[in-house]
Amino acid sequence: MKHDKRNITAMVMGMVIGAALVSEAAAGIVAEPMWQKIYVDGQQVYMTACNIAGNNFVRLRDIGQQVGFNVYWSDGVQIDTDAPYTGVAPVREASSQPTDMEIREEMILCINEVRRKYDVPELTVDQALMDAAQECSACLYTRHNNRVECETVAASGYSHGFGSNLTVFTVTDPEKIPEKAVANWENSPSHLATMIDPNCDTVGIGVTIDNGRAFCYMFVGNPTTCNPYA
Repeated sequence: MKHDKRNITAMVMGMVIGAALVSEAAAGIVAEPMWQKIYVDGQQVYMTACNIAGNNFVRLRDIGQQVGFNVYWSDGVQIDTDAPYTGVAPVREASSQPTDMEIREEMILCINEVRRKYDVPELTVDQALMDAAQECSACLYTRHNNRVECETVAASGYSHGFGSNLTVFTVTDPEKIPEKAVANWENSPSHLATMIDPNCDTVGIGVTIDNGRAFCYMFVGNPTTCNPYA
């Protein structure tokens, strides 16, 4: 028995035929044990075999184990000639899509890149602003709600004033959300002014994806101003 894809295919076809004959065996055709020697690449191996109506058959899983390809059950018999034999279905890899936190962190990097371009200091992350921005984004607002934003920031523990940007758009690629959100703000004069305000020194980002849309908030802390609802 030669170890190559051509012979593997031939074995698989034999097993398909064998399955049909097994159904006939249930109707009266007898499967008798077969004692002929079986070789793989010149080495004798042991496989359970039988003779049905003058044809010899072995179990597909035995072929996979001896030849070196995987056979397993997953909504039918699955054969993977590129994987070693285990007899079990492979574990599917986790989604490679970015997490919400990864999106938020990447957005902060993009914001600071814009600030460097305009020669203003980079922002540091403030956890209170992060929490407040995330809570506001989860409200799925499509326009600013100044009082709610201010009260949320104050309740989160940030005691100063802040600037706020919001953008909502359809998601075509989750990995592009940070780039898209920051581009939207940079292309809007009022949003850009908030994003590059030199008096701001901290930042918090909130991102919620709902029904195919991204709701993105940016809160930039300004220690020179006061929160009117604090």
